[in-house]
Amino acid sequence: MKRPVVLGRYFKRERPRVFLGVLAVAPRTDLKRHFDEKGLFEDANLDTALRQSLTEIFSLAPVHSVTVPLATDLVLDVVIPHFQSGGAWDVSLGEIGFPIFWRPKITVASRLYSLTTQNTKATFSVTEKMKWGQYLSRIISWRAFFGFRPVFDRKDIEYLLYQACFKLLVKMQKEI
Repeated sequence: MKRPVVLGRYFKRERPRVFLGVLAVAPRTDLKRHFDEKGLFEDANLDTALRQSLTEIFSLAPVHSVTVPLATDLVLDVVIPHFQSGGAWDVSLGEIGFPIFWRPKITVASRLYSLTTQNTKATFSVTEKMKWGQYLSRIISWRAFFGFRPVFDRKDIEYLLYQACFKLLVKMQKEI
C-alpha cells in the first residue's frame, strides 16, 4: 500500500551524516612477516601506502570539521588489523618434506558510532584473499621460478584492499 504524499514527510527517515574518524594500519607482529616475499615488505612505506589508499576510498569529511553536531551524525573508524603477502616454502626434515602455502590476504574492520553519544551502532569486518587459481598460476610462473622480482607485490595487496573495502561499504549501506 502506498502512503499518501501528505503523510510521507512525517514518516520519512532522516539519513544520517557520516564523518571519517580514525584510519589506521596495525603493525604486523606475526611470524609470516619474516617469510613474506622479499622486496614487498622491506619498504617501510607500505603502511603509509595502505593508509593513503584508505583515505582515497573513504573520502568523507573528517569528524573534527563538525561545528554543530546533530543527533543523527555518525562517525566511521576504519582499521586494517592484518595483511600478508603470499608465499610458498618447502620445509624438509631429512628425507621428509612438505610444502607450506599462504595466499595474499587483507582484513579491513570498521566501527560506526554516534558522534554525540559515542555509542557503537555497528561493527564490520571483511577478509579478502587471493583466489586459489590466481595464486597457483603465480606460484608456478616463470617469475616465481627465476625469482628476479617478487611473485606478489603492492598492487596485489591494494587490489585486495579495494575489494574488501567495497564489500565493507555494501555491508554498512545495508545497516544504515
